[in-house]
Amino acid sequence: MVKSGHPVLKPSRVLVADDEHLIASSICNSVRSLGYEAVGPVGDGNEALRAFDCENPPDMAILDIRMPGMDGLEAARVLWHERGVPSIIVSAYSGEEHLARAQAAGVFGYLIKPVSADAIGAEVRVAWSRYCDTAEYKRRIQQLETTLQDRRLIEQAKWHLVQKNALSEAEAHSAIQRLARNQRRKLREVAQSILDSDGSPVALD
Repeated sequence: MVKSGHPVLKPSRVLVADDEHLIASSICNSVRSLGYEAVGPVGDGNEALRAFDCENPPDMAILDIRMPGMDGLEAARVLWHERGVPSIIVSAYSGEEHLARAQAAGVFGYLIKPVSADAIGAEVRVAWSRYCDTAEYKRRIQQLETTLQDRRLIEQAKWHLVQKNALSEAEAHSAIQRLARNQRRKLREVAQSILDSDGSPVALD
């Protein structure tokens, strides 16, 4: 999962969910043989989601599709869209409906049973690389959005000072920078405090 804003180089803990015990045990053994910690196995999608409600949740999930209760594709959708956790589907089903649902769910890999440890290992590496690329892209977009929001906030605060303190645009910008430096606060925090004032001139000392 993303640690401190950046994805780790490889997954450490991998959840396995499959209601067929022998297959689930085999996948867990394969996961361990590849050097990952296998979490589970669990037998349905609801149990899979509960496995992530802990202080040290798994980094990735390997899910069967057809399980009691919530199926693997719905669990994968929740994990990705609500928790940012990537999933790989391991299933005997590969019809168009399943593939379309997998794409909509944000699944990062899809394997057809039976699967070998080598196949799981390759798919985990490819899926994790795709996940890291996606997570980094999302991080950069969020960073850009935050930067644009900060700039808009500072610009609004600057024009507040121009109007209320009778300053030039350059003087207002310098005043915001000086306040941030003197108060050891971020520019956006100073800008927000200026906008939160009651409409009267702002003390610039």
